[in-house]
Amino acid sequence: MEETSYKTIELENGYQLNLLDVSRKISADAYLVKMKAVIEIGIEDDLFTQGLPDGVTLSAIQETLGEKIDYVYTVERNFIMDHEKDALFESLVQTFLKNLGPYVAKPVFPERFVLKAYEEKTK
Repeated sequence: MEETSYKTIELENGYQLNLLDVSRKISADAYLVKMKAVIEIGIEDDLFTQGLPDGVTLSAIQETLGEKIDYVYTVERNFIMDHEKDALFESLVQTFLKNLGPYVAKPVFPERFVLKAYEEKTK
């Protein structure tokens, strides 16, 4: 599936939110409209401003998750008519920015996301 960059937003926490259009045509006049939001988070010592949980080290996190991790959120709608595609895509973007934008822009978001991903992988 081809990804087209739609918009890049600098977040308050210093990270970049990349919004991608991953829509594709599924019939002569209909689309699968898909929006993908991605934030690349480098796993480095200065990420953990609140300290690491007891017994967890930076090297253990990096061995489990790698040097970076992507936060990825996707939303899609199927069988959207050709003439409605662009307006619907913009609506998906605006809904994401309104509902999740403030959350992913918080300074603690990257740290919490990495720790949650590490916890899920090690359970």
